[in-house]
Amino acid sequence: MKRRQFLMSAAAAVGTKLFTSQAGAQSAGSVARESRTFHVLGVPLRAGSLLPGNENDAQAYREEQLVAHLRAAGCKVVDDGDVAIPSFLPHHSIPPIRSWPAPRIAWEAVRDRVAPLLQEPNQVPFLVGCDCSVVVGTTEALTRVAGDGVHVLYLDGDFDDAAPEAGRSQSAASCAVWLLTHASPFWAGPVLRPEQVSVIGWTSPSRSAAPGMGSISLAELRRTGPKQAATRALASVPASAAVLLHFDTDVVARNELPSAYFPHDQGLTLSETAELLRVFLRDPRIRIIEISEYAALRDLDRQNVNKLIQLLADGLRT
Repeated sequence: MKRRQFLMSAAAAVGTKLFTSQAGAQSAGSVARESRTFHVLGVPLRAGSLLPGNENDAQAYREEQLVAHLRAAGCKVVDDGDVAIPSFLPHHSIPPIRSWPAPRIAWEAVRDRVAPLLQEPNQVPFLVGCDCSVVVGTTEALTRVAGDGVHVLYLDGDFDDAAPEAGRSQSAASCAVWLLTHASPFWAGPVLRPEQVSVIGWTSPSRSAAPGMGSISLAELRRTGPKQAATRALASVPASAAVLLHFDTDVVARNELPSAYFPHDQGLTLSETAELLRVFLRDPRIRIIEISEYAALRDLDRQNVNKLIQLLADGLRT
């Protein structure tokens, strides 16, 4: 009888210890999320874009009180102004990458501005007003802190993995995922393995098809549901990863958000986007957030930037 009581007591103690450690881990993750400070940074450039259209779009976010809305949602937020991008960057249509080396100059400016923030715990750069190619600079900054433990969640209507071609001038934005996952002379690296990138919500398929890359198309996302798709994407990311969340506004359908720099007829609804962002933005592994390809010139009454601000505030609400 004593032996039986001892075994039962020991089992109960082990169970209590496991439960306590699990609860502690969950609590630690929750505390980390709630203690984050977001540093809003405008990125005034179009070096990686195909045509003019998103030169200084961070101003629209500020005019419509992005910081105030995030604070009202319970977030700690600092407006850190704009990344200092050199003036008079080259603009041309010479292959293989339009305006080269302007994109790389801009990426390095972003990298150098973001990197010191990432050195501090719970500090999250929050970039607005950028084109998709900015992910190259932010990824380089994050790898300097997290080493090989980086993962990029890439929400986009396109796969953005076009390879540079000697006979064709392409925007750096359309090559962004290819640049991240292929060794080339176009950036310093280090290059990510395909399995360190997940492209989510696309309707325009891959042009390079790197084996092992995470991929959830719009059709697949709708079959499983946005919340389930986001949960599955995060489940494939290592627990210790430092995650960069890239949100190209053209992942949302044209009729819902016509202000995207390159809008798509097929895309997420705003409610589907909200479901995705509620899952992604609350993950404590998020180290960088970037919102790209909003074109203020297509949003003179600012209705669309207010929709974006609402999505972000709801997704980060504590």
